[in-house]
Amino acid sequence: MSNTSISSFKGDKLVGSSNFIEWKTNADLFLEINGYMSYIDGTEAIPNRSLYYKIETKSDKEGKESRTWTPLSAELAARYADRVSEFNRNNKRALGALKSIISIDNNDRFKDKADAEDLYKAIITTFGQSSLELIGRYFNKIVDNNYNSFNSMDEYTSNIQSSIIYLRELGQIIPDPIIVWLVLKGLPGSYDNYASRKYEELTDSLKAINIGKLITDLISEEGRLTSNLEANKASFSNNQSYCKHCNKKGHIEDKCFIKYPELRNNYSSSK
Repeated sequence: MSNTSISSFKGDKLVGSSNFIEWKTNADLFLEINGYMSYIDGTEAIPNRSLYYKIETKSDKEGKESRTWTPLSAELAARYADRVSEFNRNNKRALGALKSIISIDNNDRFKDKADAEDLYKAIITTFGQSSLELIGRYFNKIVDNNYNSFNSMDEYTSNIQSSIIYLRELGQIIPDPIIVWLVLKGLPGSYDNYASRKYEELTDSLKAINIGKLITDLISEEGRLTSNLEANKASFSNNQSYCKHCNKKGHIEDKCFIKYPELRNNYSSSK
């Protein structure tokens, strides 16, 4: 295991069951790329002493036997010591790497775990959920998704797609018509006309639905609505009343307080 070119962890630290599945996907990739996973899954094990030492059995005067490890050679004994030191050093690095991608609370929770393999197993046992629980959680995430909870259409649809991918990994395929309905269901009222058109358009072609095209269309519609909103704001600003006397907006010349100060008094007394 090398200390150079360590790839950084992509994602949030493990908090608990709420982000376990996303964390595990990113954690496994991080640990594998950096060479730590082999010390966690048992691929790399502590060196077998019997390859470097032999067991000698001795009997004392009373006939009791005792066994001692005797090196096959001084060279092999030194090599064994080096291999054990290397394994312990790398195992410690793997443990440190795993601790670095879980929350402070979880570090405290699992502080009794002295090696990477034990810590990883404890995490899986504690936060791993049954397939049925995961299916329910990710389906609920899709159902509860709402456009207004995100910064953009791209972020909104990407969140839905990621949940669909996790469900697919669990062997659950959501039919495209249901995906379309779920996506359109979470849109705000400003998309009502668009949604109505899409429902009508897709009803006669349910077997030929293209989710990718739908998402592209939605992003384009978002851009169109945003442009219209900005244009309406500009139009409202340009159409405000304009006073030719003081060159200010918000009133006409006949109601200008500067030109007709007495109007100010009438305005104040009318409040």
